[in-house]
Amino acid sequence: MSPTEAMFLLFESPSHPMHVATLTLFDPPKDTASGAHAADMVARLHANTEASELFRKWPIRPLHGYPWWRSERVVDLGYHVRHSAVPGDGTMAELLRLVSQMHSIPLDPQHPMWEMHVIEGLTDGRTAVYTKFHLSLTDGASGMRLLHRTLSVDPDSRDCPAPWSPSVAAPAPHQSLDPRGVLWSGLVITREMAAAVPTLVRAGYHGLTEETLTLPLQSPLTTFNAPTGRARKVAARSWPLKRLRRLAARTGAPLDVVVLTMCAGALRTYLLDQYALPDAPLTAMLPVPLDLGEGPTIRPGGDRGIGAMVVSLATDEGDPLARLNRIADSVAHTSGVVAALSRTQFQLISALTLSPIMLDPVRRVLDDIPPPFNVMISYTPGPTRPRYWNGAHLDAVYPIPTLARGQALSITLTSRSGQLHVAVVGDRTAVPHLHRIIGHLDAALTDLDTAVGAASP
Repeated sequence: MSPTEAMFLLFESPSHPMHVATLTLFDPPKDTASGAHAADMVARLHANTEASELFRKWPIRPLHGYPWWRSERVVDLGYHVRHSAVPGDGTMAELLRLVSQMHSIPLDPQHPMWEMHVIEGLTDGRTAVYTKFHLSLTDGASGMRLLHRTLSVDPDSRDCPAPWSPSVAAPAPHQSLDPRGVLWSGLVITREMAAAVPTLVRAGYHGLTEETLTLPLQSPLTTFNAPTGRARKVAARSWPLKRLRRLAARTGAPLDVVVLTMCAGALRTYLLDQYALPDAPLTAMLPVPLDLGEGPTIRPGGDRGIGAMVVSLATDEGDPLARLNRIADSVAHTSGVVAALSRTQFQLISALTLSPIMLDPVRRVLDDIPPPFNVMISYTPGPTRPRYWNGAHLDAVYPIPTLARGQALSITLTSRSGQLHVAVVGDRTAVPHLHRIIGHLDAALTDLDTAVGAASP
């Protein structure tokens, strides 16, 4: 087991499960009898009995020491693939309540750490699928790409594989702990960090004097950085992507910045309603690709190729257009710093950015240590063309992340066929009335649209 994989297992606790999930919604094929699609989907999934190594391995810890992987020869699909139903009146709100409960339950380390729940009973006739992976197996972006690889552009195709099929999930490369390799890696890390110092000093001086660089541990303390438990709440909604693209074209800002401005406006309104908006601007941690050939964005890159950078959300600014411009400056300057670093240097800086999360118990004792950032916001583009799984049309995709220690709120976004799908995940106690953030997102988008229109000649 690699050190990264082991970290997610060693830092997990009953109150801090370390898994990510995806909620997908499918329109049943027209040739499927009413109410029969979920059962048909479960039967098709159970028929895919051959599983790749990724879905067969589970962790063991001899003498409670360093964890290792052990693989099952045959995966128990009766355990991992489950058939559920939406309770109550079958609305989207009831589905999200059910998903919130599912997302609060840790995965059992006595089995391969993944689950798939096929959920029927929505009044609109759609079938929901909630798929959960432990972070030691895959990150959120990689897991979602894995699910997309099971889909087809042909609505008549009836041979789509399951996510665990060997043709979909390639085996992970073997990880070994060679002492010589560890020593050499240490020397490389030392050299890369020494080479990065001049770049960081120059960028930091310029960024701080121009007030465009946001550093970790400069974030104000908010209700989003309170101690968290296991209970989660999930809210979700979709918007036409053309609405955000129109704003990007009219302002000249990248689409990523428009998305961040929308989130910033919603968080500002939510905290104002709670009488909890700090004077200093909130910060967001953005997952970014380690492959910097085309420049960094908030869209993740390849599998396991994710770093982190922190930007300002300008929540102390009341004017939406001025807020967008400040966020654009922060993203541009921080991206420039990231682009000047090598892959190894960026990995190290990302580790330093995220390391305070592991020290959250220390922060509770030393009140003057600020949080590394206030909220995580990530955006993963999905397919632009319609996709189908054995004739069922993929209608919506909502990525659902984990919550780290001391981080009570996360916003994830993905685009698909002209729609922006947004999922908001929060600690049930630390972030009350979580569903209101969804309404505030819509209001923030409207306010930005109005401000841009008023500023136009």
